[in-house]
Amino acid sequence: MKGFLTITVALIAFSVLVFSGMEVLRTHGSNIEIIYKDLASIDELQEMEFDCNAVKPVVYKSVISLEELAADERKEAFVKIVLPSILIAKNDIEKERKELLQIEKKISMGIALKDSELSLLSDLAEKYRSDKIDELLTRLNTHPPSIILAQAALESGWGSSRFFAEGNNIFGTWTFGNSIGIKATGSEARLSRYDSTLQAVEDYLFNINVGWAYEDFRKQRADTSHSLKLIKYLDNYSILREEYVRRLNNIIRSTNLEIYDTCRIDPAFIY
Repeated sequence: MKGFLTITVALIAFSVLVFSGMEVLRTHGSNIEIIYKDLASIDELQEMEFDCNAVKPVVYKSVISLEELAADERKEAFVKIVLPSILIAKNDIEKERKELLQIEKKISMGIALKDSELSLLSDLAEKYRSDKIDELLTRLNTHPPSIILAQAALESGWGSSRFFAEGNNIFGTWTFGNSIGIKATGSEARLSRYDSTLQAVEDYLFNINVGWAYEDFRKQRADTSHSLKLIKYLDNYSILREEYVRRLNNIIRSTNLEIYDTCRIDPAFIY
């Protein structure tokens, strides 16, 4: 469908409750009640219980370096920090994808779209840079948490990098022409600074979903969710190319990251 109408997007109403140093953000349009907080200490992470079938939707506004932890402890702490944001971001994309599939079905049946559906279609076309529904569906998609965790671990040293601690930069994302970015040592280059771990994950997913370098990855993702097959198409993510893919493969296998592919948000926080 081409020539979408440009429709002003209404602001989404939300309410914020603040208690015990945490913000609980309920956003109408999402169906997850998110807990925003600052990470004060490593002890806080180590004391936190983890249930793959009931992951608490905690998003960190600030984090601390995990460098002092032993390898196994660092991995466990890193997953506790990053996985909730991954699941939340994936949920939001999957929700929009379902709505787009419903719109596609109505169009194929010759049913007129509602104003709200036209508005959503226009917004998605602008955001994902395509006015073709089949291409939008290819872009508006997600991939296994094991891949995202592996890339995050590789780029941040399992949460030990300075950019992770100073700017919630989980994926080593660079910024250009941005004076508020984090300056790299011995270089004028800067890395992105994020308001939260969720914002970092959302930016990563957006780049994967629209970047020209990941077109082959997106096509393969539409056919399989097997992480070790998909990572072969992420060679453009790093100048290391095939070596980068080899390292991702090693991380996923050696740390058994695929166990997190079936994790889900605690149903108590879904409405």
